[in-house]
Amino acid sequence: MRLKDCESCLVYGSDRKPLSRARVVEIKENVLQLFFTTSRLRNARLKTIVDFYDGQKGLVRSLCSLTLKKNPGFFETGEPWMADCAIVKVYEEFQRQKDVRAKVQLSTEFVLEDGSYVAGTIRNISAGGLFFVTSRELRPGDRFVFVHKFKTDVCRVSARVLRVQELQGGYGYGCQFMGLSPGEEADIRNFVYLKQIQRQMDRQKKLGLSEEDEV
Repeated sequence: MRLKDCESCLVYGSDRKPLSRARVVEIKENVLQLFFTTSRLRNARLKTIVDFYDGQKGLVRSLCSLTLKKNPGFFETGEPWMADCAIVKVYEEFQRQKDVRAKVQLSTEFVLEDGSYVAGTIRNISAGGLFFVTSRELRPGDRFVFVHKFKTDVCRVSARVLRVQELQGGYGYGCQFMGLSPGEEADIRNFVYLKQIQRQMDRQKKLGLSEEDEV
């Protein structure tokens, strides 16, 4: 299995709990290097779960063999630890799974087809669409555009309203993205994935764990 467009991953510890995020560099098929910003790791060899985020494949959960060691390029990259990583087995590949959603609170303006503006707050988002709330009433089929920097470039995203939910003091709209380019979809998938990782890490901290814990 070869990753297509992967820059980041989440490494789990031997207890199968999220340990640390890492930057991914692919050397060849099934052979990668991972780079960590956390400083409290140690030299170790282990087999563990790694969730790779691939811009084309989606989320790829794999069993990997890791060799953790100090990064000789630390002063150039600011990443004190690295790991040689070999993918042993792919467990799941959530390819094109558009219903994986991330909870967010993004205030933005939506531009309707008639040129009018609607102020609203995006409550959750996936690679396939979003749910936002606003005080203005819209109808199923209404189309709009909005802009947001999901990764490095500002995306201009088109969407249409699929369903309407009446809320106290306003409305909620479940919407489908329209005509996303592969690059835009990859940026949104990356955004969703990183939000999911952040939620996992926040949950860890509430349980008294930390990505600074040693392997």
